[in-house]
Amino acid sequence: MQRIVGVVALAAALVVGLPGVATASNDPFFPEQWALEAIGAEAAWSQGRGAGAVIAVVDTGVDLDHEDLASKVVGGYDFIDDDADPDDEGSQGCDPPGPQESKTCDEGRGHGTHVAGTAAASTGNGLGVAGVAPDARIMPVRVLDPAGSGSVVEVAKGIRFAADNGADVINLSFGEMSTDDLSVAFTDAIRYAWSKGSIPVVAAGNSAARSSNFTDEPVLVVTATGRGDTRPRYASGVGDAQWGIAAPGGDGSAGSDAACDFGSSIVSTYAAGTYACLVGTSMAVPHVVGALAVLRGTGLSPQQAVDQLLATADDVGAPGSDTTFGAGRLNLARAVNSPPPAPTTTAAPTTTTEAPALVAAAPATTVPPTTTPAPPSTTTTLPPTTTTPSTISLPPLDADPVAPPPEGQAVAVLPGGGDDATRYVLAVPAGLLIAGMGAAAARTRRRLAAP
Repeated sequence: MQRIVGVVALAAALVVGLPGVATASNDPFFPEQWALEAIGAEAAWSQGRGAGAVIAVVDTGVDLDHEDLASKVVGGYDFIDDDADPDDEGSQGCDPPGPQESKTCDEGRGHGTHVAGTAAASTGNGLGVAGVAPDARIMPVRVLDPAGSGSVVEVAKGIRFAADNGADVINLSFGEMSTDDLSVAFTDAIRYAWSKGSIPVVAAGNSAARSSNFTDEPVLVVTATGRGDTRPRYASGVGDAQWGIAAPGGDGSAGSDAACDFGSSIVSTYAAGTYACLVGTSMAVPHVVGALAVLRGTGLSPQQAVDQLLATADDVGAPGSDTTFGAGRLNLARAVNSPPPAPTTTAAPTTTTEAPALVAAAPATTVPPTTTPAPPSTTTTLPPTTTTPSTISLPPLDADPVAPPPEGQAVAVLPGGGDDATRYVLAVPAGLLIAGMGAAAARTRRRLAAP
């Protein structure tokens, strides 16, 4: 049963019922999804809704029973518990969190579910929210525990698993921030995914003082825009990534504990059958992922789909492509109604040595909902690293977040706001940034609980 809160639910219901409000969806929160309007999602649906495309959400897992997602889920894998049940309710003593539960336990919970709903929630079912690609399917791949922690190597395994099992697009709401040897597993997995026909999409990060470190990797790097195409105070730029684009991620306003600040955040599905508001570049990524799924569903190749999004983006910020917004803000309506751009060869798969696939079978074009992909091989290994894989953690910030990080570490300020929002950073030798998570991001969410 749909779980939405009194005042917020009433407001949404009233908006839906207002005379003259035309929508393509009867989902209660659709009128509050300003980001869908910004990218022209509704206008694009007449041309394609992502049918036949599979979106892998490599994250904290997905609420497999959520009313807005359950019918969309195909077989995935849980690299935290090493089983085929990638539900973000998880384990690690965090199931379920109580009112006095340590916030460390709950920082990551629901993140993957929120991402999945933004990309491809069921639409027009009279429940919750609409997704960018309503007819695409979701492959949950769990690589982070309920605290939002995991190793870079596990993330790399998840990327390879998604590519080997037919994912058309891979949502990675975190970004690589370092060039040390440990990040090779991550970047090699990205190259591997592209070589298998999957499009990796990553977050630029949530540290406005820094930019993404991606350069020639075949990955679409996404920064966030707020309402009105402004740059949110938390959003990192796309840097020198060969493919960069912006999409709505919210302005970062925390609002109040009693209501969701719809005007400055992204409302979507959340853990335990609820809905919530979050902000961050994590929330921008699934808008782009859903758009790519729509284009893949129309028959475009991975390279054509990427080129089409970049060629049809709305120019924001400095004129032309820049290191902040890349090609500009996503415009899906224009992308589906414009002729494909001329072919490009800038992102042909590299010839670097690839680690063996984690799944021996050839990739399927789709993964039937009743099929469970084969678990990863226990004998296959990723390329060796010079150090032991680090655990990604979310320690409290007790120093100037703009100050240079300790040598060999990456620091990123997560979105905060509100008097009760504790500012957190990631400072991990692995250099893997989980964008849009942590206590500060948890405080910006306004979970819509059952009455």
